[in-house]
Amino acid sequence: MQQDQDYNTENSPELSEKKYKLLGFLIILFALLIRLFDLGERVLHHDESVHASFTLKLLESGQYKYDPAYHGPFLFHSTAVVFHFLGINDATSRLIPVFFGVAAVLLLFLLKKELGERGVLWSAFLLSFSPSMVYFSRFFRNDLIIVFCTLATVIGGIRYLENLHSSKRYAYLILAASSLAVAVSSKENAYLVILMFGAYALIYSLYGFYFDWKKENLSFKRTFILKISAVSPFIPEILISGILFVFIVMLFYTSLFRTPETLYSIVERAFSHWMEMHRIERIGGPFYYYIPILLVYESPILIFGTAGIVHFLRKKGKNASFFLFVSYWAVSSLLLYSYLQEKVPWLVVHIVLPFGILAGAYLGDFFSGITGRRQKNLPEKENMSFGIDKTPVSWIKYSRSYTLVAGILALTLIISLAQCFSVNFYRSMEPDELMTYSQTSPDIRELMEKIEGFNLGPETLRISVVDPESLYWPLPWYLRDYEKAAYYTEPPAKKKYDAIIVPSTYSMYDLISEEKYSSYNFSLRPGKKFTLYYKKELEKNI
Repeated sequence: MQQDQDYNTENSPELSEKKYKLLGFLIILFALLIRLFDLGERVLHHDESVHASFTLKLLESGQYKYDPAYHGPFLFHSTAVVFHFLGINDATSRLIPVFFGVAAVLLLFLLKKELGERGVLWSAFLLSFSPSMVYFSRFFRNDLIIVFCTLATVIGGIRYLENLHSSKRYAYLILAASSLAVAVSSKENAYLVILMFGAYALIYSLYGFYFDWKKENLSFKRTFILKISAVSPFIPEILISGILFVFIVMLFYTSLFRTPETLYSIVERAFSHWMEMHRIERIGGPFYYYIPILLVYESPILIFGTAGIVHFLRKKGKNASFFLFVSYWAVSSLLLYSYLQEKVPWLVVHIVLPFGILAGAYLGDFFSGITGRRQKNLPEKENMSFGIDKTPVSWIKYSRSYTLVAGILALTLIISLAQCFSVNFYRSMEPDELMTYSQTSPDIRELMEKIEGFNLGPETLRISVVDPESLYWPLPWYLRDYEKAAYYTEPPAKKKYDAIIVPSTYSMYDLISEEKYSSYNFSLRPGKKFTLYYKKELEKNI
């Protein structure tokens, strides 16, 4: 799917400003609507319900203590604000991921200089309905916050370097520092982002140093002194941005400076916990774990993103350094997440982001080149080769290339769009979907309808939940208003209760009277069957 490198998209006709803004608005509107539609319909996942319960505790009591198993504080604090103003339910719990999911698409428009108008629109379009981006924008987890912050950090860093000798650089430095701080305050894979970008910056700097050293034919010491002299005027503002970074991180990890924490303890706990999870392979999987997910759901982004890597590294245009970085970002993300033994579907969004940018840039460049060639004046006939039907050979070549790319694009777009609607609105609770990792069963809705139909309300109903593994989530979230709800690892002895939920393997009728208690079977999630035993007198129609 490669074009020759001799075309120049700068000479191809650009979109009118009005058309560009209209298409951009429609893409953002589509991204927002598809993420908001029926947002609370899917039952909260195990992890979502834990996060929601932590947020509720923070809102009601102001209590927060960092636990790396449940990631950073930003999601809890920001959602607590949403709960305060918009109410507490499944839909409002997912509004922060929705916001950052849409905002990440919107951020792409700040890369117009690098991607071009068509490249921006294609990238935004592909990511607006990316099945994984949409699914986890509608999922109460931290990953879309990290996606947004990663992209904002990249944009801030690029624009800062562009404006080193302009006062505009301060705003971009603040954007990069604050975005990275929010990322670190959200989830521990922000450290992976720092590692990837830091490694690239180091390698790029060493290469630049070596190139200048050889080019100027100066001594190593002299070259080093010149480099330090060039950087030294910017050190104070970089240090100040570092202070801003630490302030934002500590603001959230100390719960607005109400809880004693140190930066060292935060980082040490994060690394200790997740290195141990990687060592024991808590949620392990094969190295190729993300490839089937990308192929099934993200085929246009994977195919054209890969084509973009090859295309832009060969083309070497004026934005070569930008595309070299994004290509590195895409490949290193895929390799790093494939290596880590914490294999879960939501991490795929961190791979999809750079591949989506490359895919959009490639498609924008490709179709701009085709359009530009069609509208250019044909060269002199003596410099042109013709086919049998007197059609210029170059036109035959580009017509075939256009047909091939357009055909693959149409097919993969249809598949991806169908997968987006399927996994988000029709099969969002199906256990055989690759995206729906251990998703809660829709049986929970029917269970709650049954419990809410009892003639004892949340203030008086004595209900016990039993699971020897304490994996009864999301029940604590859905029973949050039941003041007498209690949770155990085994059935309580000599404990009175109106209703009790136990694993279906338990023979509760050996302990309670079958004449007094009815039973109701339900599935919590794949492989977790439970039974509700309740007093027959609780049913209002008795």
